[in-house]
Amino acid sequence: MPRLVPVTLAIVLAAALTAACGRAQVPAAATARSRITARIPGRGVPRYRYMTDTPDGARTRPYGYNLVDLGPYRSLIDALPAGQRALVWIGNYDQAACSFSRSNSEISRALTGLARDPRVAGYYIADEADDAQPAFGGHCPDVLRQVAARSRLVHRLAPGVFTYEVVAEPSDFAAFAHATDVLGADPYPCRDDLFCDWATIPRYIAALRAAHVARYWGVLQAFSGAGWRYPTPAELRTMIGQWERSDWQGEQTFSWNYAGHDLARQRGLLAILKDLNLGIPSR
Repeated sequence: MPRLVPVTLAIVLAAALTAACGRAQVPAAATARSRITARIPGRGVPRYRYMTDTPDGARTRPYGYNLVDLGPYRSLIDALPAGQRALVWIGNYDQAACSFSRSNSEISRALTGLARDPRVAGYYIADEADDAQPAFGGHCPDVLRQVAARSRLVHRLAPGVFTYEVVAEPSDFAAFAHATDVLGADPYPCRDDLFCDWATIPRYIAALRAAHVARYWGVLQAFSGAGWRYPTPAELRTMIGQWERSDWQGEQTFSWNYAGHDLARQRGLLAILKDLNLGIPSR
């Protein structure tokens, strides 16, 4: 599911990126590997916990999220609450143009002032860009090479951080396994007007293992729209239980605000997510 930039953040992004920004991606070739090692501090508690589509760290911190969805903007990063860091969104892959929406020079300008900033954990460089390939109805045969190249550029500009992408298709896990440092997988089992397909997440986990993906995050379904629905708290707990039987090193929750649906109103889901992120035993 393509991620959204919140309206308020989008305005800030548009203004700031005009002055400085960029984005990109590439193949399973040699990409500089981050020295950061993600460890699971306790059963079911991934080291990295990231909420999509809100730049408000104060809003997500009570639920145990330690990564905040921000653009490459010094003022926003400096204002992060203690204990939180930025996963910096630097744009996405334009499947119509077969290129990143931000040029390498824009990325270079945007990241120059953020290099070695301890408040920046990593850079989110592509979301479901693999669907641009001809095999999935796209017309961008070089997308893997482009994603990998963008990852290498980020490592040159900002040593010591990790790069992150979400890969949509399990059949692409092996090819994209080394394009970035961390790969996100987003199996959403609960569709509108249907029971949840509980074979979906185990199938993705099996594909990640078969592809020997060393570092991956699971994307949790906590949104409604575009053919999917909010899960019930019990269904979300089942999803988490399936991911806990994997080797996930991070969790990305999609989404705080998607298609006009606000997760803040889903108190039952937020309670389950808080239990996961803070290591509270399931109730």
